[in-house]
Amino acid sequence: MSKLANSLATIKEAVTSYDNYQDDVIIIEFDKTSLFELKNFAPSIPTGFDAVILISISEGEMELQIDYVTYKAGKNSLILIMPAHITHFISGSSDMRGWVLAISKPFLETLSYSREQQHQPDVLSYMQFKKNPLTYFSDLEYKSLYPSLDYVRNRMRQHAHLFYKESIKVALKMFFLDLGNVYLSKSEHFTTPTLSRKEELFVDFLSLLRKNCKKQHDVKFYANELCITTQYLSSILKKESGKSAGRWIRDALMIEAKGMLKMPRTNVQQVANELHFPDQSTFGKFFKKHTGMSPMAFRKS
Repeated sequence: MSKLANSLATIKEAVTSYDNYQDDVIIIEFDKTSLFELKNFAPSIPTGFDAVILISISEGEMELQIDYVTYKAGKNSLILIMPAHITHFISGSSDMRGWVLAISKPFLETLSYSREQQHQPDVLSYMQFKKNPLTYFSDLEYKSLYPSLDYVRNRMRQHAHLFYKESIKVALKMFFLDLGNVYLSKSEHFTTPTLSRKEELFVDFLSLLRKNCKKQHDVKFYANELCITTQYLSSILKKESGKSAGRWIRDALMIEAKGMLKMPRTNVQQVANELHFPDQSTFGKFFKKHTGMSPMAFRKS
């Protein structure tokens, strides 16, 4: 069984104060006095979570990458990290305050309505339709989420409740309904945006890159998968993001390499093999060219 604590790598050791339900639901509140704990919770190396992570910023700023795209979250913002996203927490300001709600993927799936209840809205669909993982709210919208979050936390603390698990599930559904209400009340969320053909190709490229970057380093692979030429792919990416296809692939490889090199039981040869370089020497030259240091030097830094 996949547990939240496993996917977040010893969260219990990273923070001293949190609410936890069987390693499946965790709520953390943080402020400037406990910011160092959040940094332990949010590792600075690229990480994939088998969970849905909501990070809310009430004060200060946070910079992070999600699927190789950089976002800057500030006051009254909410970051949504879905399972399988590659997340890289870059920095946080010293005055950052907010909260984290993490729900394991298996537990999240139990919140969905059954087929017999299809006429009822799926509370989680409100979160899934939004492609952009970062959203800003007004003061009123942001503060409206606190009662729902407090209700979830209070349910988690009532361990003697005869229907303990079910009461937590009901509280989470209410939270997502309230969050969905805030999303849908905003005009940019209520009207589903229509992507242009180039925007669709950009989104599809990012999805392909996330799934294949370890094995496929050639722009031609991605162009063929999208049924376009390599020149057209690079021109689209350059226009939409300012980066060429080759740069996107290189950056994705570097994020994956840095993440694996920081794993204590993984050696350089294993990283080279995992990233499908022909040998350790080729990987070493590639890594040093783009970082200015060898893989071993990076491990020790």
